[in-house]
Amino acid sequence: GGGARPGGGDAEATARVITAIYSQMSDFYGKAYLFPIMEALGEGLGVGPPSQPPNLPFDEDKPPHDLGVDGSFWVGIERIHSAAKAFDRELWAEQRAGSARVWEILVQTRSHSSLTAAREKRLRFFRELEERGEAAVLRALDAISTHIQWILVQGGESTLATGGTRLLHNLTGQGGGPYAIPAGSSLDATNSPAVKSLTYCLRAQFVHVQAALTAQSLSAFWTALSMRLYDILCARLLQHYYVSTVGAVILSRDVEALRSVAMLAGTHHNHWDTLRELLTLYMTPPDSLRTMLVGPDGDINSGKGLFARAGRDQSLVFMSRRVDFRIKTNQGMKKCQWAMDLLDGLGVPDPTDGPVNIALYAAETMAQKG
Repeated sequence: GGGARPGGGDAEATARVITAIYSQMSDFYGKAYLFPIMEALGEGLGVGPPSQPPNLPFDEDKPPHDLGVDGSFWVGIERIHSAAKAFDRELWAEQRAGSARVWEILVQTRSHSSLTAAREKRLRFFRELEERGEAAVLRALDAISTHIQWILVQGGESTLATGGTRLLHNLTGQGGGPYAIPAGSSLDATNSPAVKSLTYCLRAQFVHVQAALTAQSLSAFWTALSMRLYDILCARLLQHYYVSTVGAVILSRDVEALRSVAMLAGTHHNHWDTLRELLTLYMTPPDSLRTMLVGPDGDINSGKGLFARAGRDQSLVFMSRRVDFRIKTNQGMKKCQWAMDLLDGLGVPDPTDGPVNIALYAAETMAQKG
């Protein structure tokens, strides 16, 4: 079709031909070219982490671990989106007068049906690309999540095989984890090796993600990552770790470091703020816990304290991870006297007497409640 303005009956025929050509080119560029590349990018990500725990802390003079998602993945995502935009700009060219491209020719033919059909084709091309892009990015999120687990859990716990935690295990019969540090231990490190290494890797990953995604997609991706990071830490804490007063200092610093990385982008980070408050349960002497939980008047219905801000059961479940909440006796693990007195005084049952459903304290659940 030349630059001449189509007229009369020819206009309808021109519109149909142009729409058919546009449809074929969109199919070719999408289904035969861009879509398979996008799918291959996602499929190329190996989701599982290495079987051996990482050697922590990572040397920050060396390139950071890619957490299962190489920088080239993000470059690929960005280039595919750029190619799709360039294709659209050159072939469709909306509102570009004098371009003699699809949009202008169809407007000149005044064929409403052809313009509508072509618009639908264009939207479908972008929607199909978007769906494949989201699937690839979701695989990246899964890969990063399994590597977060690998560093925080396998890595964090393998560095504990020696040292102070053994001593605590003998005293209390509790495995402990990285925050069950005995009183009198020195606090040389600002963060645990696992968190120090993980935040180093996540900050490096963020630079790649930010370069590849639109502001809106980046926000959605990083919000999801923030929630997963929170859930991995809290599930471990509430099921496997105990926290001493000294350990609470490191845990608090770790949470600050993770929170600052989680807040590089995105919204809905309130779960971190609630967690910061819950950590005070590990730093407070037993005789001050009632005030922390229900406010200075000691009234359970006051609408104050952690019961009001974080929820009663959640507060009590977190409190139960104190190293002094249960002690080892000849009859097995038994609740401390102060814990029994506190619960009786408040007139509340202990949610940890039965199995605890950790999913209730996931970031997503908290966001829905909030």
